[in-house]
Amino acid sequence: MSALVKEEYVKAMYTLFCKLPPFDKYDLPVASKIEWLIVDDPEICGMYQPEPHCITISIAKHSHFDSICKTILHEMIHLVMYLEGKQYEKHNRTFFKLAEKIANIYGYDSKEL
Repeated sequence: MSALVKEEYVKAMYTLFCKLPPFDKYDLPVASKIEWLIVDDPEICGMYQPEPHCITISIAKHSHFDSICKTILHEMIHLVMYLEGKQYEKHNRTFFKLAEKIANIYGYDSKEL
């Protein structure tokens, strides 16, 4: 298991991203109001599920800080879409528009989010 894929660390990363653009403009739930699951599933990098809010991160796909950050950012896009009443589970135009904005802020390729 990656030393960085621990619930307390992914919660801290999420909390940091909530304080940074563009997420600081949204009323996102605090990390303690989200259920965090760390799994060993080679089929997924991460997953967001609402009601209750749950973010899953797979240790099978992560061994570096950078990839964990990208997955958390990706799942946060789904969370924002859910809170805005949009089809949160889709990778559609709305998703890619926000992904591009985030990629430009953090210096990522939007296709990696």
